[in-house]
Amino acid sequence: AIGPCLFCRTVKTGFVILAAGAGRRMGGVAKCLLELEGHTLLQRLLTQLQPLRGKARHDLVLVLGHHAEDIQAHVAQLPSGIAPLCVINPRPEDDTASSLRAGLRALSKDVQQVVVLLADQPLIDGPDVQTALDAFKARGQGIRVQVPMVHGQPGHPVIFDAQVRAALIGTPLQPSLRQWRAAHPEAVRLWTTDNPHYTRDLDTPADLEALVRETRWSWRWPG
Repeated sequence: AIGPCLFCRTVKTGFVILAAGAGRRMGGVAKCLLELEGHTLLQRLLTQLQPLRGKARHDLVLVLGHHAEDIQAHVAQLPSGIAPLCVINPRPEDDTASSLRAGLRALSKDVQQVVVLLADQPLIDGPDVQTALDAFKARGQGIRVQVPMVHGQPGHPVIFDAQVRAALIGTPLQPSLRQWRAAHPEAVRLWTTDNPHYTRDLDTPADLEALVRETRWSWRWPG
């Protein structure tokens, strides 16, 4: 008899990390360069994703805009095994939709599902992302997008399939993901979870103060 594992197929996953923002509410700094316990937010996230990603750099794309030069300089100093492919959104002030499109265009063409993360998520780790991927794998028929919902608040990673990726970058209208979701509510799964890591990000000094108070981590801004 042929074992069922011979029919199994690995789904190729692409990762897009959004880091194009100006960080105005944090004082106009590159938030992903904040160091926690001696490592930047970006390095921490890339290290956690390393076991989950493919070997090609086009499997993990970091989208830059504001502060691109500083972030690229930091990426150049990281170990090659965790370094992403950097792309620049020339109009980062537009909205996150333009940054997402830039990342999706740069991903490998054969990616079958996309994981979208924010570069200022301090608590996300590999198991968190794997749990989200497992939930997406177990989704019901017809579901193409998954959004984690923690106590009614949407978070990241958002995961969607290749068909949604194509709709966001390969159609004349090029809708934003928000617009696509609004037009296809039956294809969107709001995945309920109680993991606060999915909704925790750092937008303001108060957010950072709360994180340090809870974790007792040391922190500093570069330079």
